[in-house]
Amino acid sequence: MIGESVAERRKKVFVGELPDDFLRLTLPSSSGASADVDGRPIVVQFAQPQPLSFVPPNTRGRIQVTIMEANLVKNYGLVRMDPYCRVRVGNSTFETPTKISAGRQPVWNRVVHAYLPNNVESIYVQIFDEKAFSQDECVAWAHVMLPCGIFANETIEDWFPLSGQQGEGQEGMIHLSFSFHPLQNPAVQEPQPRFQPVVIKDEDIKELKEMFATVDEEVIRSILEQHHGDKNGACNALLEMMS
Repeated sequence: MIGESVAERRKKVFVGELPDDFLRLTLPSSSGASADVDGRPIVVQFAQPQPLSFVPPNTRGRIQVTIMEANLVKNYGLVRMDPYCRVRVGNSTFETPTKISAGRQPVWNRVVHAYLPNNVESIYVQIFDEKAFSQDECVAWAHVMLPCGIFANETIEDWFPLSGQQGEGQEGMIHLSFSFHPLQNPAVQEPQPRFQPVVIKDEDIKELKEMFATVDEEVIRSILEQHHGDKNGACNALLEMMS
């Protein structure tokens, strides 16, 4: 107020010990909070947040892939080799960290969790040498069929051959572990359409083989089957695998 003296303004200031709850914010507990109205306690309930989860359609369950280590036959680095591994499950791709100067025997111990689509029976594995001043080089790859035992609640661990410049299955081995967990309530999944069996033509395999000479014909056939005979889709998948 204009003309009010300093002494008069000080009289309006609260002087003395502050209460214990001064400027203290009390948060309600998850189970609820109580208050008194006219001497009667009232309990206020707070809703618990519900976790949200989304399961893609056409999914048979969750697969766990552990990329343990690899044993390569050759070091392709000029000075050193910094390998990392890329794994494709269906349309999802995962990578391990890069192991600096690991050379021919990188150890990753990377665990990958992914939804496994229906009719997918294999995964694709690629090992790259990370480059500082050029594009990363793919030094080995493998088309690994999923062990049947994982669908009977088994955990399967094994070494699988790698392909590369040394030849089919001659680039070394990769150590993998698999386990599978079916959906808890498969009844909620939409019914799956029934596809007619796809006949893969030998000329289609031959045509893709000419484009991807280092890829085994059985791998090409498998990719064509997954794409229901679509050569363009199979070609894109092969390009992604080789990139």
